[in-house]
Amino acid sequence: MSIHDKYLDGSTKYDIAIKRIKSFCAGKRVLCAFSGGKDSQACYHLCKDAEIDFSAQYSITRFEPPELISFIRQNYPDVVFRRAFTRSLVDEIRVNGLPTRWHRFCCKAKHKKTPGFDIVVVGVRWEESPRRRDTWRMSGSKEDGVFYICPICDWSGMEVWEYLNERGIPHCCLYDQGFSRIGCVCCPLAPNKMRADAKRWPKTAAMLRLAHLKNWEYKWQLVNGKRNGRKFQEFIDFETADEAFEYWLDTGSLIKSKSARSVEEPCLFAGTGFSESDGNQEDNQ
Repeated sequence: MSIHDKYLDGSTKYDIAIKRIKSFCAGKRVLCAFSGGKDSQACYHLCKDAEIDFSAQYSITRFEPPELISFIRQNYPDVVFRRAFTRSLVDEIRVNGLPTRWHRFCCKAKHKKTPGFDIVVVGVRWEESPRRRDTWRMSGSKEDGVFYICPICDWSGMEVWEYLNERGIPHCCLYDQGFSRIGCVCCPLAPNKMRADAKRWPKTAAMLRLAHLKNWEYKWQLVNGKRNGRKFQEFIDFETADEAFEYWLDTGSLIKSKSARSVEEPCLFAGTGFSESDGNQEDNQ
């Protein structure tokens, strides 16, 4: 189906998306959650088409592909890069450990509530997964009370590309290099892709390994050099920090009894950062 196909009342999907934005956002302080992916691009330009006042923000995780950051800076200079961190990534991992499916300080910071807005425009689409279709409405509110709207919730991926391509809107080069979704490098929500990410972005992988080694030393000091499994399970499961890191690259987990590989599924946004880079990295975005 095309976004220009008409329903019985003569409206199109494009018309309906514009109407949704105008109806819900007029006169309000609007935040467009921007990730640099095609869906957030569509929402950004639809907000422009609807002629509403809005701010677009990208929440930084520090796991971003450099190609994505360069694309946003070059093509969307008005997008605000939002930092929710006070420590360097290496120091963050030194204290908190590598992110896993069940322990994602990166997502927590990314989804931290952004003050000063009444409504957030989000690029969630029901086609992405059954879970999103069952959980996300076209509009609603999150647990922290921030209201959201998903103007392209009923669009297909092909319709998003149709909208962008008709207008000659450029997209991140990673889409042309085989990526169906653009998210964080070595995201534990997509363990089957972590090694490929580490190979493609070796500097990021090296930084993660260094931070992990520092975390291993930090925990070792906390237990006074004793393999106290009651405090840190990885000291039971792995003999060395390198062994644990290699296992993490394969599974997204640091506990052998809790491998992420067998439970890979989309993860819903935890707060109001509403970034598209959260979730199953194999989902089309």
